[in-house]
Amino acid sequence: MSKREIEDKFERLDREDVVSVFSGQILLNNRTFTISEFIASMLPIIRERTQNWTVEKDYWFGKGINCKILQPGKNWQKGKVRITLEFCPETLEVEETPATEPAAGEESSPLDEIRQMKI
Repeated sequence: MSKREIEDKFERLDREDVVSVFSGQILLNNRTFTISEFIASMLPIIRERTQNWTVEKDYWFGKGINCKILQPGKNWQKGKVRITLEFCPETLEVEETPATEPAAGEESSPLDEIRQMKI
């Protein structure tokens, strides 16, 4: 898989998604945290290192800030930009398929009825 293909697989994480990192990579006090906890922990660090912090600067992590972007071969475009965390899975997620009736000629398991029960 090329670098570009990997970059295209990143998905934006929601505020309540939980992340677990290896101990050598911990930025917060815990290995496991929600995106909301990450943002709440990072904002004081950024504020501390940035003079004249304003409420508007908090928008970098929320609704976004007004800006213009210039992409190669295009004109300036107005919009918003914000900082988010993204995730790229190592492998594609495999969807579970519901159990089906055995095909003709296949034996059914005595456990099939129990598996079908809703508990």
